[in-house]
Amino acid sequence: MIKSYNVLGIIGALYAIIFVYLSAAISPNFSWTNNYLSDIGAGTFGSNSQILFNSTLIIGGIILAIFFIMKEFEIKNKISKAAILIMIIGSISFSLIGVFTEHSPYNLHLIFSYGFFLLFPISMILLSIHFFRTKLYFGITTILMAFIALGVILDLPMGGGRAIPEIGEALILSIWVILFSVMHYLSKID
Repeated sequence: MIKSYNVLGIIGALYAIIFVYLSAAISPNFSWTNNYLSDIGAGTFGSNSQILFNSTLIIGGIILAIFFIMKEFEIKNKISKAAILIMIIGSISFSLIGVFTEHSPYNLHLIFSYGFFLLFPISMILLSIHFFRTKLYFGITTILMAFIALGVILDLPMGGGRAIPEIGEALILSIWVILFSVMHYLSKID
């Protein structure tokens, strides 16, 4: 059965990656190797890029959370349901990065950033267990993308390019969400 809400996954992923990139593009003196993306959200490069960046995270995260909530109602497999629940939490974390900028108290920004950057790949690894049994090629694709995403973001603490690992992982995760949405829409995976 074709579920039209799968388009939310495509819209949410495309919207987030395009407008995060645009917020960086309109940020004067933003450097992919010297700044973090969150510097845009903190207002380092002016209010226009700050508003665009933070609203993109909030709206994009809400769209993705709605998509995964609807997916949660559809999925019956317990491992997949747990993985989708983690994706819902990751999507909410993505939104909250835009609410709690770098200047927020109690390291809230860092907590929600880790929530997004780590929970999504972890949930993909869980989902791959299901796909290994049902659609091997998508299970392999999912686990490879999850480990590549983790590898990219783990370069961040080592000083590897600052915003480059962030946008790199976001791009990998966006591509996966789009693939996941399209495959569900076409009833190629369950």
